[in-house]
Amino acid sequence: MSELRQRKKEAAAKVPAYEKAPRPAPRSTRSVHLALSIVILGFFVLYAQRKGINKKGPWTLDNGKRPLPDWYAVCSRDGRKAVYTVPVESGVGAVECVVVGDKYVVDTGSLAKVRRKYGDKATLGGVDGSPAHIKKDGGLRIIYLPEGHSLTPGLTDAHVHIFEYGKSRELPLYGFSTMEETIAAVEAYVKENGLKKGDWLFGMGWDHNAWPVKEYPTAADLDTPTLRGINVALWRVDVHAAWVSPPVLAQMHDLPEEVTGGAIVRDADGNPTGVFVDNAMYEFVVPLMPEMNDERRARYLETTTRDALAVGLVGVHDAMAPPEDIAFYRRMADDGALGLRIYTMLLCPDKFAFCGKDVQRTIGAGDDRWTLRSVKLFGDGALGSRGAALLEEYSDRPGWSGFLLADEGVWAPLIKSFYDDGWQVNVHCIGDKANRVILDAFESAVGDDKDAFRAGRHRIEHAQVYAPGDIQRAADLNLIGSVQPTHCTSDMGYVEDRLGHERAKGAYAWRTYLDAGGRLALGSDFPVESIDPLKGIYAAVTRLTEKGESPHGKDGWFGDQRLTREEALRGFTVDPAYASFSNNTGSLTPGMRFDGVLWDDDLMTVDVGELLDVKVKATIMDGRIVYGEWRV
Repeated sequence: MSELRQRKKEAAAKVPAYEKAPRPAPRSTRSVHLALSIVILGFFVLYAQRKGINKKGPWTLDNGKRPLPDWYAVCSRDGRKAVYTVPVESGVGAVECVVVGDKYVVDTGSLAKVRRKYGDKATLGGVDGSPAHIKKDGGLRIIYLPEGHSLTPGLTDAHVHIFEYGKSRELPLYGFSTMEETIAAVEAYVKENGLKKGDWLFGMGWDHNAWPVKEYPTAADLDTPTLRGINVALWRVDVHAAWVSPPVLAQMHDLPEEVTGGAIVRDADGNPTGVFVDNAMYEFVVPLMPEMNDERRARYLETTTRDALAVGLVGVHDAMAPPEDIAFYRRMADDGALGLRIYTMLLCPDKFAFCGKDVQRTIGAGDDRWTLRSVKLFGDGALGSRGAALLEEYSDRPGWSGFLLADEGVWAPLIKSFYDDGWQVNVHCIGDKANRVILDAFESAVGDDKDAFRAGRHRIEHAQVYAPGDIQRAADLNLIGSVQPTHCTSDMGYVEDRLGHERAKGAYAWRTYLDAGGRLALGSDFPVESIDPLKGIYAAVTRLTEKGESPHGKDGWFGDQRLTREEALRGFTVDPAYASFSNNTGSLTPGMRFDGVLWDDDLMTVDVGELLDVKVKATIMDGRIVYGEWRV
């Protein structure tokens, strides 16, 4: 074994081992349509060309003009510990230097240590070989952080929707303060794209809670001269309600009075208004829409990849992938065409039936770019659309307590079937009733081997509202709270209206969960919220809007639930790695992949009021710059 391989083996051995997922069974060879593969790969070839990605060559500086050897160090100057390694065990691990061999971190420490151990080569060059030869050749090439900059591990968002994000960028409806502004944006899109009668149009992001009259819109509102005859389907900001135009509504026949786990919004005469909530949306709107195809998937993935890398994200957890999406990901991974690390959650064709035997689990395909070993289940709706299942009625809608998306008796056997088959089970839960029902179901699946269950790292996605005592139950089960800090700051203006002040104390209760011994993985739920993880870090440590405001003042909305900056950084690095069984990402410690973000300020010490002004200068994956540039 060469010295290089031996060194990597020794470095990797220092990393605390995560429990590994079962080895997937061999899969049969599949034929892939050649023309379709060329189309899909074409998107990513163009993307790589535009962004200057160099998959084969060494890392480069100064926008690709200056190559580096396989071995080098990245260091801060003047004794500054501005390289944050974020060790798996705890803390942020501030050091002066990180040493890189090929795509892996092989050492960390002070600048003096690196110079003493490896030498210091003052000019470009170096040795492509073992570290034993580096000193002999003149020393290790050291790259210094630009003045005032810092380096962290690459960030991971623990809850996203990749294709929905790409689709949402075509007609984004976020941030409009009136229904009229929203409709005007839809009309402008129709005119710009020359849509005609019978065409389909999709948009995402409207929020009636932000309008002066906080009521659902209607199909009639979309019956304007510009939109007349066009099939319009607009997803609410939380993707739990769809607003459709009259031509879409006209295609629906014999609509039922009630929908289990959903609602057809009706007027005073009992007629459908054009808004469909949760299961009603999937039963009556989605089947009418044109089917997704791989060309669109490739376009949406390219958009998401481009925007994610630009904000320092190197990995995402895709929180809802049906078998057709999984087949696409598998082809992309096999072709080496994924520009992000993607951890996928299976969505069964029947969301409330076991399908684990029909889909092959896959771990680390495409050089650790794609993994499938988890399933996504949906417990209830969203708080903003009053679909979240509550134990008591909504404070602002007497007699209404939301709904579970399936009967209570469904959950225990369903969760146990996936658990027994070796799947990580991740369940969407917003309301306190949904969280309690799912906790009961998880507890019923534990059986006699509690350690084995805890090792499964099952997750509650969102985990927004807990009743007293249920947070401790969740922590005791080692259920990971997969939470989105910007949901808190987006929702806090109406949460107390929905829940009342006392019940709201159990909402977005991150500090309580950590103090109970639980673990959090942070994300955004993009496109519901911004793709920028820095906004999530800011929301986590302040519980304020970007303008520095909250219903409770400058100390933040229920400010005692804030996270520290260290906890927030870990929540976007090593904690998502833990939540996805990744044993070689999320940290800049020996044995880990060298995924990093170069920031133009010190992310851990900059004044909190200036945190959102910090910019990503470069994003690195496997030791190569995939976004931005590093000038020295």
